[in-house]
Amino acid sequence: MLIANPETIQEVLVSAVRALGTTTDYPTARLEAEILLAGALGISRAGVLARLSDPLDNVAAARYAAMIARRAQGEPIAYILGHREFYGLDFLVDRRVLIPRPETELIVELALKALKKIARLEPVIADVGTGSGAIALALAYHAPHARMLATDISPDALTVARMNAARLNLAERVEFFQGDLLEPLTEPLDLVTANLPYIPLARLPQMPREIREYEPRVATISGLDGLSLIRRLLEQVEAHVARAGVVLLEISEEQGIEAQQLAERFFPSAAIMLHRDLEGLDRVIEIRREGR
Repeated sequence: MLIANPETIQEVLVSAVRALGTTTDYPTARLEAEILLAGALGISRAGVLARLSDPLDNVAAARYAAMIARRAQGEPIAYILGHREFYGLDFLVDRRVLIPRPETELIVELALKALKKIARLEPVIADVGTGSGAIALALAYHAPHARMLATDISPDALTVARMNAARLNLAERVEFFQGDLLEPLTEPLDLVTANLPYIPLARLPQMPREIREYEPRVATISGLDGLSLIRRLLEQVEAHVARAGVVLLEISEEQGIEAQQLAERFFPSAAIMLHRDLEGLDRVIEIRREGR
């Protein structure tokens, strides 16, 4: 228990902030404590703040204490709560999949723009390394006219992705395939999206604890330069993507120039664009092939 006999939500929050404050600053600890208590009670954070003087029953207090203990050990909040919002949809997440990030929403935005320029009535999209299914399911939801395929090498990740598809009533809109990058797919693709692992192996010790110790290694590390999987995906594009197809790749903020040059080496006649996220950081490489 956080305190021997918690009487009110306010008292429990104070104790939780103290527990979390050993590893972070007060504003962050307070915010995280409120978010976790909202999850423990099944209400909004605003609801928590509106009930600060209410007593907290022992069952809820014990549930909350366990959540705070997990967070104090560095476990990501999304894994503790069991879900994370992405592009307006709520996704189940656990340690089998990477936690969807806000910056990855840029791929969805760019993909929806690209779809408007594809002439086919039913364009075919492939999301490679789909993980929780966040990108694939967001696109399936917002582009119902497209055919959505999703691949992942991890059967555990695909289990979570299928759970999310069912939960969002999109199970009939997305086909899932287990395998290496584009290899499981046999038909020409109009659009490829991919948020593949891009952290260099040498950077792993410097990564935040919640990434280093909790998120799946197969979804974070990609060789010595962080571009190994992206390089292998580009090698497969010629055999799988239509001549006028588009490829969207998420990258780490320090990889912009190197990733752009890599794409130009594979596709010297394509239009290669580097897009920045809302923080102004290099985030997505767009490869727009010219039809022949």
